[in-house]
Parts: sequence; structure tokens; C-alpha cells
Amino acid sequence: MTQKTKGSPQQRKLIFGGIVAAAVVVAAAFVVISSRSAFSELTTDYSAIAQSRQADGGFVLGDPTAPITVVAFEDFLCPACQRYKSTVENFIENHVATGRARFEYRMMPVVHPGYSRLAAQLAECADTLRPNSFWEAHDALFQIASARAFSDNSSRSFADVMDMSYAELLECAQDATQVNTDMGLAQQSGVTGTPTVFVRYGDGPLQVSRFGQHPTAEQLGSLVAEAELLRR
Repeated sequence: MTQKTKGSPQQRKLIFGGIVAAAVVVAAAFVVISSRSAFSELTTDYSAIAQSRQADGGFVLGDPTAPITVVAFEDFLCPACQRYKSTVENFIENHVATGRARFEYRMMPVVHPGYSRLAAQLAECADTLRPNSFWEAHDALFQIASARAFSDNSSRSFADVMDMSYAELLECAQDATQVNTDMGLAQQSGVTGTPTVFVRYGDGPLQVSRFGQHPTAEQLGSLVAEAELLRR
């Protein structure tokens, strides 16, 4: 009869340590895969929508010939901006994707002196490292920031979701300055909080719409219809 032998305390510690390490690796992989899966379900398909940038670098989505552009100054970490995102999504689906309007996103860090700015820089750098990925990054950052408090780990989560190099994103962020340009425009336009929404007709200046600076999806639709009538 074979007798069962007991391992030494050191061997048992090594085995236990190996099990714990393996469990951590599996858990981390599960988190990454889960976040990517959830992200893929929530992200708008921007591949069929025209993407461009203003002369000063501002990110724009939609047909350049559209008669009206809705311009939003927002902070990815701003709870009110996160709630307003459903209005933006509705506007993009019904008016931008159909060629009737454009949407312009301006980065205005107000919530946290460090992380709000970092989130904006990560969005710009995603587009720098992989052109035309800003809007995907836009959605990813809103998702990450609304799920939990933004932290150093959030940058890694963003890199994982975007399937980009964390090191390259951080290196790029050191020189990402679009957020400075957007903050300058915000100051010129009298923006004091987020979200703040303006409209631009053609290539004209920013204007406050007749619905104020937080128009609903229905009100944005009315503005688009009015702009189309004015162009005729």
C-alpha cells in the first residue's frame, strides 16, 4: 500500500503562493475581458460618420456641410456630463449619423485638478496613436469614469479597453495640449461649468441657443430642423 507523504512547510507555502498568483492572473484577465465585452456593447459605431478637427484642433463628428454644429464643453469625470451623455447619444444617432448636424466635443476639466485633465489628454492621445479613435475613446472614458471613481488604475483600464499601450499613452499625455486650447475657448465663451452647450451655424461663432445651455434631445432636434429651414 502506498503511503501518502506530507510535504514540507516550505513546499506547502510555495504551492499556496502559486495558487494565489494564478488566481490573481485569472481574475485580472476576467476583468479586462469583461470590460472589453461591456464596452463593445455600449459603443456607437462611428466608422460610417465623418470625423474631422477644427482649425484649433477641436474634435468634430458629422458631415462638414451640415448647417448646424452642437458644441459641448464637458468633463469626462463630471456626473452631470455623464447623465447628459444619453442626450448626446440620441442627438448623434438621430441627427449626426444622418448627416443633418455635427457634434463638437470640447474638453473642460473642472472636477479634479489632475485626473480630469489626464482623462482629456488620454482621449487626445488615443487619436494621436490611432487616428480616428477619439470618439471611441470618448465613450470609453465616460464609461470608465461613471463606473467608479477615476484613479491611476483608470488609465490602465482605458489602455486595456482601447487595446493600446499604457506606456505609450502616458508618454503621449505629457505633450497633449488640446485640453489647453479647449479651456481657452471656454474662457472666451464664458463657460463656468459642465456640461455647457452652444450651437454654431455654418462657420459662425458660438451662440447660446434659445433653449439655454442644457437643451434636451427634443430641443436639439428642433434646433436642427430650424437650421435646415434657414439654409433653404
